[in-house]
Amino acid sequence: MHRSQDDRDAGGATFAEDDVARSYYARSPYAPALYERLLQLTPGRDRALDLGCGPGKVATVLADHFAEVVALDPSSAMLELGRAADAGRHANIIWVRDRAETYASEVGFDLVTAAASIHWPDHAVLFPKLAGWTRLLAVIIGDCLFPPCGEAAWLGFLKPWLARMAEVTPRIRPYDPNRFAAEGLRHEAWMDIDGRETFQHAFRQSVEDFIVCQHSRATWNRATMGEALAAEFDRDLDTLMRPFSTGGMLELEIVSELTWGAPRATPK
Repeated sequence: MHRSQDDRDAGGATFAEDDVARSYYARSPYAPALYERLLQLTPGRDRALDLGCGPGKVATVLADHFAEVVALDPSSAMLELGRAADAGRHANIIWVRDRAETYASEVGFDLVTAAASIHWPDHAVLFPKLAGWTRLLAVIIGDCLFPPCGEAAWLGFLKPWLARMAEVTPRIRPYDPNRFAAEGLRHEAWMDIDGRETFQHAFRQSVEDFIVCQHSRATWNRATMGEALAAEFDRDLDTLMRPFSTGGMLELEIVSELTWGAPRATPK
């Protein structure tokens, strides 16, 4: 069963919160080899659009290779962080505060990128516009597949906490791997996929930053959790992860997936 668009709108709105934006620094980078492959797929280098750009993790990389990059996000907090982090190094980045569904452009793009932000918009509104703008949409999903504690321990931590969060907000669902997988691939009905590749790389992160990273996600944002519940979550997660750290640092294996193809005006 998919989330309703109202649920997705509510989840997406959490990324406009200042605390979520401030927590984004702790998100892991994408594999460098992924960017190399993405550029190989893009012979035209005039204009790129990065949907749901956040603080510009992808947009700033693209700006080294494209004449113009539109970095689009509905969150002013995210855009402010992106501008500050870039510090004017890329004058060819146009930072735009708008929703993907309402953004308009009279000129097309050689490349459109989207990360996990592709899950939040109304696809029936967004994809017909994308189909008119570009022949190359690249969806980038990257994260630590399972932390060093291992799959069983990580899922054992998540399941009861998701159940507790379902009591706080109705848009949180109990853990169901089949539903999670289906939701993650919902946008692919709107793509003619040409290829898919995965890239792995190691990433070292402190236990503290690993915990902060969780609060950059819609499910675990502090505003929804509340101070007391967030503090308990942090203690439980520290207890789980600390034994797997060395000198307070975790060794994470990051898996980044690149899926590319042409956006469709109608779903399959």
